Amino acid sequence: MELSFRPLTLEALDEAQAEAVCLFVGEEERPLTGLAGLVDWRLAGRLSGMIRSGLLTGAPGEALLTPPGARLPFEKLFLFGTGSLRDPAGLSARVIEALRRLSQAGVRAAALQLPAGMPADEGARKLLEEEQAPARGLLFAADPAQIAESLAQTGAARPPDRRVVKVPAPEANPGAPAAPAREPVPRTGPQRYVPPPSSKVPKKRR
Repeated sequence: MELSFRPLTLEALDEAQAEAVCLFVGEEERPLTGLAGLVDWRLAGRLSGMIRSGLLTGAPGEALLTPPGARLPFEKLFLFGTGSLRDPAGLSARVIEALRRLSQAGVRAAALQLPAGMPADEGARKLLEEEQAPARGLLFAADPAQIAESLAQTGAARPPDRRVVKVPAPEANPGAPAAPAREPVPRTGPQRYVPPPSSKVPKKRR
C-alpha cells in the first residue's frame, strides 16, 4: 500500500482525494470521535442519527456501506464495527479485515484513521505491509509527521515493493488549481451487513 498522511482537521478532510473513506466505530464510542466525529460533523449528525436508529451499532464484524453525499469529497463511505475491543492485536485484526473488504469491493484509494487504542506507528506499518488492501491509503492522524518519522527510523518507510510514505506540505498552496469535480454517485440506501454467530462465511447481500 502506498501511504500518505494528513492531519486530523476538517480542512484536511475537505481537501482529501480518495475514492472511499473508511471509519471504525466502537460499541461504546458515543459521541463519535476522531475522523468519524469529523465526518459526522460534516454530515450534520447523520452518523449519530444512524446510531440512534439502530442502523449503526459498532458491533464486532459490522460493516456498513452508504453514499457520503455532496458534503464529503469521497464516492463511498464504509463503516466497520470494532465492538468493545481495546487490545492492539484485536484492533489490528479488524483493520486488516476492513482493508481486505475494501480491496474486494474494488476500492483503489481509501482514507482512514486507525481505531483508538491502536498505536499509530505500529498500525501504519501494518497498512504498509498488507498486500490485500487498496493500492493507496490516506491516513489521518493527530501528528502525521511523527508517524512518518517513526517509520523512517525503523526502516519501514524504505521503498521495497509498494511501500511509499508521503507527508503533506506544512502549508497548502493557495494558487494550486482546484481538484476536478467528481461525477455524481447514485444515491442508494445504506447497505448493512452483520455476520451471523455461526462460523460459516455469510453470503453477500445484493
